[in-house]
Amino acid sequence: MMRGEDVYYFDTSALVKRYVSEPGSDAVDRVFSDAYRGVAAIAFSYWNIAEATVVFDKYERRLGLDARNLLKTLLREVKTLAKLYRVIVVGISPSILRSAVNLVLKHHVYIADALQIVSAHKSRSNRFVTGDKTLAAIAEAEGLEVLYTG
Repeated sequence: MMRGEDVYYFDTSALVKRYVSEPGSDAVDRVFSDAYRGVAAIAFSYWNIAEATVVFDKYERRLGLDARNLLKTLLREVKTLAKLYRVIVVGISPSILRSAVNLVLKHHVYIADALQIVSAHKSRSNRFVTGDKTLAAIAEAEGLEVLYTG
């Protein structure tokens, strides 16, 4: 990835919009298109993959979608973007957890939401993509530019 390039950190609400058609999916698809064209990069954490699996499972039970197929599609796309050097997947380390705990106490949010913001900073993302209004406000308060997909 190039210096000065836009790196978009996706929280789970936004990442799911890539694989399930929802309001905001078009904005998410544009960012992925930019990544494939080599003018942007996508970032998220391993936590997002696990959390997206939970959402896919819920959609399977409610709407009859195929959760395993959705997960396979996500993982296949991560692999493709990795080969193109267009994806950053952040691990959940003890230092990230410590920083996330501090954000929980500062903003009174769930640990999963705090992990998203800390992971965005860790990946050096300059844009935070979310469909969650509350998380968008906290991300802005923590110095991230937000692309709201709600």
